[in-house]
Amino acid sequence: MDAEDIYAEREDLMTPEELEEWHHSPNDETVPTLSPLLREWLIGNGLRAAPEASTRRDFDRRKPALGATKRELQELASHNDRLPSGVQQRKLLKMLRSTMLRQLITVDGAVTLEDHIKILENEIETNTPAPVPKWYKYSTVTMGPRKIGYDACCNRGCVRAETVDVQFSKCASCKIVVYCGHNCQRVDWKTRHKYVCKDAAKQREKIARVGKMMQAFSDMSMTKQDCGLGSGGSLADVASAAKSNSAVRERRRQLRAEKKRPKGSKPDGPDPDFF
Repeated sequence: MDAEDIYAEREDLMTPEELEEWHHSPNDETVPTLSPLLREWLIGNGLRAAPEASTRRDFDRRKPALGATKRELQELASHNDRLPSGVQQRKLLKMLRSTMLRQLITVDGAVTLEDHIKILENEIETNTPAPVPKWYKYSTVTMGPRKIGYDACCNRGCVRAETVDVQFSKCASCKIVVYCGHNCQRVDWKTRHKYVCKDAAKQREKIARVGKMMQAFSDMSMTKQDCGLGSGGSLADVASAAKSNSAVRERRRQLRAEKKRPKGSKPDGPDPDFF
């Protein structure tokens, strides 16, 4: 659940551009949103390891610039110019921006697609992926609400995003939206967030409760334990069994060890089965 989710279907809180995007349904046959080359890069490589404890070892081996080549970045710029509508151009920009944020690539202050491409080009030139901030904590939770990558300021019109040196604060109530500072928080509260904050907090609590049970199911499955669902057990039963399961406890210990491993250090032993 992210900031966009809590405003979904609230057309009364949308700007004209947001309404246009909300009602826009492109025809993939006549108006492709991505060329084959870009689909392979942005979507085909969508299973990139995330900066989480469970996939940290693979994330540490990530390639610069999301694995893009100069050819793909050139195609991205050309394809954007060929798109028939501003809606699709904005959606393409959002897709690229969210992917970069998720992979801990700083986009602070970047406004246009060209700005984001320049950031990726710099990584290609230096052959070095963006560094992981000292303040960043790898989540040991693989289900339910959790932080993955950088966050961008949720005040509409603000282009600030977290950086290697700066972490933003969340709304103390819903714990979903984040802001670069008090001014953006005040503006967003007055214009839209006060109308959804309370309901968003309740929704997050529900998702968190289900997430804990799904986490137990995932832990039992990944450690090849009998979940008991086939014999009539419930997710609550699985969660209870997971607490005392030695294999699950070992998996959780490994995840905590990955979370605490100093950034830049090499892990000990072979890659464990975290997925």
